[in-house]
Amino acid sequence: MRWRGTLALLAAVVLAATWLYRDIARDRPDTGWQTLFEMPQPTPPALLVTHLLAFDPAQVSAVTLRRGAHTWRTERTAGGWSDVEDPRAIDEFLRALTQLAEILPIDVTPALLADHGLAPPRAAIELARRDGAPIVVLVGGHNPPSTGIYVQLGNGGPVALTGALLTWDLDKAERALRGPP
Repeated sequence: MRWRGTLALLAAVVLAATWLYRDIARDRPDTGWQTLFEMPQPTPPALLVTHLLAFDPAQVSAVTLRRGAHTWRTERTAGGWSDVEDPRAIDEFLRALTQLAEILPIDVTPALLADHGLAPPRAAIELARRDGAPIVVLVGGHNPPSTGIYVQLGNGGPVALTGALLTWDLDKAERALRGPP
């Protein structure tokens, strides 16, 4: 190809790019020319997560855990948490609760709660708050592959599947409230 052919090809490319830009800009006047060269960015996974609970851990004034016939309670004091050897464990527990994801909402009738380990629940978490109603999470059984755990938000509330990590966090908080063996 000679220089005239190269020049004609270059002119055709510039003309096509100009036509494409004008066509795009007509529908979206706020679009710059860089849009033609940018690749669409996927939504980061953290933005796709639906959190199970939404609360400010600093507003929690008391934490109550129940398992079977046992109940443990701690209240926030000026120096941390009452009756807890390591108050950081309760703060970590509250932060972990805010990070729980709702993996799958589940439509469960009251008659089928037992099938999900929720009648009676295996454990209960109650968070008393200074700025709102208490948050109650009833903890049920694991899903069949044991990757998640069924929870019910409040008595008679919605049922969802969340990560099985909740069990580990609940065990750590219980050990902190029980104290040394």
